[in-house]
Amino acid sequence: MPNTVPKLHVVAGVITNSQGEVLLARRPDHLDEGGLWEFPGGKRERGETVKQTLCRELWEELGITVQQARPLISVIHTNADKTIFLDVWRVEQWEGQPTGCEGQTVQWCNSTQLLEKTFPTANYPVVTAVQLPSLYAITPEPIAYDDNAFFYRLETCLASGTSLIQLRAKTLSQENYKRWAERALTLGKRYKARMLVNNSPEVVEALGAQGIHLNSYRLRSCQERPAQPWVAASCHSIEEVQQANNIGVDFIVISPVQPTISHPDIKPLGWFQFFQLTEQANCPAFALGGMNTRDLPKAWAHGGQGIAAIRALWG
Repeated sequence: MPNTVPKLHVVAGVITNSQGEVLLARRPDHLDEGGLWEFPGGKRERGETVKQTLCRELWEELGITVQQARPLISVIHTNADKTIFLDVWRVEQWEGQPTGCEGQTVQWCNSTQLLEKTFPTANYPVVTAVQLPSLYAITPEPIAYDDNAFFYRLETCLASGTSLIQLRAKTLSQENYKRWAERALTLGKRYKARMLVNNSPEVVEALGAQGIHLNSYRLRSCQERPAQPWVAASCHSIEEVQQANNIGVDFIVISPVQPTISHPDIKPLGWFQFFQLTEQANCPAFALGGMNTRDLPKAWAHGGQGIAAIRALWG
């Protein structure tokens, strides 16, 4: 039986001001999901490119002219009567004074206010994407739990503005791992960075970390989302992406996208397959494997939040 649920392509913009606040619009009460907040935008018309829709909608709704924008995230959401393809772009430069040209309420929100708003379901992955940076740094293996060179480099990384870091150490004993992780987490807290620990939920809970990064084995073993503020997962296949969707992780890392020095025998996914996997994910996705900051535009163009890396972001 053919799928008769109509598909709606909606293009929206994440607009930020110089204070880092995000512009939201309140849906009029008479509309479907009226009273909820959303990112400004609207339906794509026949013959338009996505960029043309974004520019037209933000001019009609807010009276602003888009000067520079890039893809941020796409979300597919299906309910009883329609499937929504939400195509969201980050508006990096714009001109004008945003106002509710169609009578809608608009409001600038900081990160705390953003989390207090109620959105249509399809918008929640966008809220997560707005909170995440474009770079996800992964720590290299420390020589020992008190490896001072490691902690010097970690602090240098934090001081340079890196705000999302995965703590990973596979060779330390359990006792030494705890000492190492506690020191690293203390450093991260000083710089107000999000530090996700790549270990079991029990260890992460005992450390009092801000979040957990599940390797693919732990992801496949999970029956439900771990009780952590932030949950990320490593994915290498569509089955793992679907498992990440099932337990409701906040973001995923897809790898390997390109050939790597550490695993030269593993065939990379390539950018097209990375794009296919991001299309199936219900959350932001980072590209890992042979990445460099020069790959950021390519990751964005293929549906990614950004890149994850060890060497390129650690040195």
